[in-house]
Amino acid sequence: MKAKRSRNLSPAGRGLVFLALICLLLVVLIHLNPGLVRYAYAPYAYWIIQPEEITEETVDGFAGVRRTFTFTIPEGNPTRIGARLSFYLRHTGARVEIEDSSLIYDSSESAEPHIGRTPGNYWITVPIRDNYAGKKVRIVLTPLFENVRNETPDFYLIGHEQLLTMILIPREAPMLILCAVPLLAGLFLCVLAFVLPLEHADRRNILLLGTLAIAAALWKSSGLSSVALALDMYGLHKEIWYLGAVMYMLTLTLSLRYLIILLGDKAGRKENACFFLALAADTVILALQYLNLLELHETLIFLGFLMAVLHAAALFSRKPSRPELLWCLLFFFSMILDMAVLSLTGSMNNAPFFITWVTVNLLIQGFGFVRGALRKERILRERETELKDAKVRAMMQQIRPHFIYNTLTSIYVLCRDDPRQAMQVVESFTAYLQANFTAIAATKPIVFSDELRHTQAYLAVEAMRYGDKLKVEYDLRHTAFRLPALTLQPIVENAVKHGIGSGRMTEEHIVIRSSCQNGTAFLTVEDDGPGFDPDARPGDAHIGTENVRQRLALMCGGAMTLESSPEKGTVIRMVIPQNDQLLNQKEDTP
Repeated sequence: MKAKRSRNLSPAGRGLVFLALICLLLVVLIHLNPGLVRYAYAPYAYWIIQPEEITEETVDGFAGVRRTFTFTIPEGNPTRIGARLSFYLRHTGARVEIEDSSLIYDSSESAEPHIGRTPGNYWITVPIRDNYAGKKVRIVLTPLFENVRNETPDFYLIGHEQLLTMILIPREAPMLILCAVPLLAGLFLCVLAFVLPLEHADRRNILLLGTLAIAAALWKSSGLSSVALALDMYGLHKEIWYLGAVMYMLTLTLSLRYLIILLGDKAGRKENACFFLALAADTVILALQYLNLLELHETLIFLGFLMAVLHAAALFSRKPSRPELLWCLLFFFSMILDMAVLSLTGSMNNAPFFITWVTVNLLIQGFGFVRGALRKERILRERETELKDAKVRAMMQQIRPHFIYNTLTSIYVLCRDDPRQAMQVVESFTAYLQANFTAIAATKPIVFSDELRHTQAYLAVEAMRYGDKLKVEYDLRHTAFRLPALTLQPIVENAVKHGIGSGRMTEEHIVIRSSCQNGTAFLTVEDDGPGFDPDARPGDAHIGTENVRQRLALMCGGAMTLESSPEKGTVIRMVIPQNDQLLNQKEDTP
């Protein structure tokens, strides 16, 4: 067994193997597309053309200002190598015309329709023929929304798109790295959530934070021109804007859910109502977009304000703690800074503040969740070890040689004097021993009726010695519950051992009661024995009851209290919480 365990990878090791497979996949992708990493510095590889003339005009029915860029196609290498005219636009319609007014490209008449009425963030690539050399080209750009800033794009004459991708990557390297960190870390967290032996709540929290990081990374990276151009090679240049919009909505919604989880016990119906309202808003917006009844670009800014209000409502529905307040303030501050970038540049694609906030939270909270979950898993293993030790100690307490010897001796005498009673005692003694040995294999709580039979078998054996001097009364109003094996029987045996069995009294009365209230079982054992002072009682006399207390807490979250005083008897009360998981547990097979 040890050799087999040594060959298994640890959970962290499996996560690293998964990341290694992702890296291998990237290597294969680069091998299939060598242009992604090839940087040609040949002088004829590409040109950035500066417009010779820029004119502006206001047109009814269009947002913003329509601008026309005019420049001349250079002669020589650009046309001989079959260069392409490429430029990147955001929410802007484009029309490209050659000098004789013949149309080269029109975004409104593209064969592949854009999602919704806007082309989103996309690249235009127009082939340049040999006969275009020396001719004038007019590019007419019309913003589709009033809040789209009139940017002057770079116009490239370039031989292949892979080279253009590698030209753009150094310019956008900071944002690419900033997006890559939460993306890889989010994937790593999601993998850990599945490979680590976690509780349901911990797995849910880690998956949520990992998904939040992935969504934020995809949202920010979808607006980068280098990413859009790389995906354009796979025909996805028109879907990337829609993907980014959906990831934006998902990021804000998951961020709200993450805040509710941070609130913990403070979160209630109001906070959950905020989350479900956010989900409803996302669903309605996507449905209307699918029906082409609204435009995502016009709606997302208002959705951002709605999400900010919902964040504040969830946080301030209760009095927030200082860490929660700091978390929310940083959230709003990062969004405000990104909005400032939007007002200055017309786009949030290069705004780094919110994605930085997500990354910092990911590094602090995400791996804090993992560390906490691993700590809980380690504590659980330690508790399981303690439980096994407690069960061993319990069994050692139950196997009392003198009790077995006395019983066997009594059976021997009864075989001669009263064979019928000897048979009854043997049957009870066999049931008692069988219950003891079965308890060794029990790893889960057992039904109360089994523990009661074990106790009754023990009392039947003791009745052989004490007869009517030992009286047991049962007041069992509730029996449909579970409890750890060897819970009731050791308590009753303690009462007999320190009562009538000690020789200090001639007879003893024991009462066993059970009841239920609000899904919690209550079990009480009372005796009118000599009692004792719990503080003055020797330590070894506490072992049995302390063992029961430990196993109640470890196996079902129960508790036990003991009340006793000299000459006034002893009362032991046990509180045993019940839940569906506990009640539906299958019986252990010995």
